[in-house]
Amino acid sequence: MNYRKMTEQDLPYVVEKNIEYYNTVEECCWTYEKAYKRIHQVLTMEDSMCLVQLDSEEHITGYLMGYFKEFDDIRGYFLEEIVIFMGNQGKGYGTDFLKHLEKVIREKGASILELNSVNDEEHKRFYAKAGILPVSNFVMMSKFME
Repeated sequence: MNYRKMTEQDLPYVVEKNIEYYNTVEECCWTYEKAYKRIHQVLTMEDSMCLVQLDSEEHITGYLMGYFKEFDDIRGYFLEEIVIFMGNQGKGYGTDFLKHLEKVIREKGASILELNSVNDEEHKRFYAKAGILPVSNFVMMSKFME
């Protein structure tokens, strides 16, 4: 597998494949405009690092997006999303992508990788293989606006 930084030129393809995956597999209702805006927001924010994964024929098989976060004593990387496109799942591509991400963020000075995940066994198993485990000292909190 090869990896490179995602560019704005990648967005049309990445957005279409993102919609295909989420609207088919996850039964979501993404539109092109909303998916484009979400990915573009992360791609263009300060300290973002978004990557695409390419097969031997240089076809994009998936992407990840996130950003570096500064703390008083460490530098972290928040993984906003990792998606392996339909037809490429179950081949170890996601595992390889996470290994590559860890190498890159270590080289860039990060000492922690953070993410939010769907709370189901499939996601827990996938992340646990990479040593990414739930933490007990933080809790995700939210409030829906009515």
